[in-house]
Amino acid sequence: MYCLENNLLKIEVAPEGAELRSLFDKQTGREYIWQRDARYWAKSSPILFPFVGELQNGAYSYAGKTYSMTKHGFARDAVFWLQEQGDNFLTFALEDEGLYLAIYPFSFTLLLRYELTDRQLSCTYELYNPLDKAMYFAIGGHPAFQLDFTEGKQMTDYQLFFPKDQYLKRFYLDSGLLQPTEETVALQNTCLPLSPTMFNQDAWVLKGLQSTTVTLQSNTQDYQLDFSFEGFPYFGLWAVPGSSFICLEPWCGVNDSAMQELELPDKEGIVALAPLTTWSRTWSVTIK
Repeated sequence: MYCLENNLLKIEVAPEGAELRSLFDKQTGREYIWQRDARYWAKSSPILFPFVGELQNGAYSYAGKTYSMTKHGFARDAVFWLQEQGDNFLTFALEDEGLYLAIYPFSFTLLLRYELTDRQLSCTYELYNPLDKAMYFAIGGHPAFQLDFTEGKQMTDYQLFFPKDQYLKRFYLDSGLLQPTEETVALQNTCLPLSPTMFNQDAWVLKGLQSTTVTLQSNTQDYQLDFSFEGFPYFGLWAVPGSSFICLEPWCGVNDSAMQELELPDKEGIVALAPLTTWSRTWSVTIK
């Protein structure tokens, strides 16, 4: 486990998936990352690469060949190595080294950089395409934030604020595949109250958000964080019913459609990275 801290926050990152395992507020003694209770969910903040969500029949086609791929891709289970460490950052790397060509026909270098600045943690995904052909991928975050359910506290004590939105465009998943029907969810003065049943039909997939920062806040205690995700066109919300966490998920890419099966370059949300170029996106969380 690798640690990074300043006088306000401390984080821990595992080499497996370069996964954030802890975001600890040293002033209040509060842990903000889900501590991986396997009864509900055994991860805490996996990276989703080279796909977000499910593929139709667990496979995809590219250049006349069909490849198998598990949900959310392979990076979340791969072992990253620590490339660089500074006073306020950790950078982890994953290179294909030919290990994944049987399931993903592209070479790549993937970096994850965690950086602490005062009360903010930022996570940057950086991809480099070393080949002379375009690389196609999706990528996303899946951080699970620990909620306090002690002393009678519950999901209904929490709410999400989308400061630039009056309503949400929600799309449903069925067996992990995106359904075409859109539901308009009205907000209450930009607020979405959380409830214990809101994830009974799997994750919320949100498109067309105007907000690039959302606020997670408790009505009953001093708990507030701002989650920023500029440059991510999709946003997911998810929790296991009965658990004490909520995932705030910024995505470049989305689950396969249930209605049509498309070649890799034509899939919704797929990013095309030109030869010999680098691509990056950053999400961040600020503890109030």
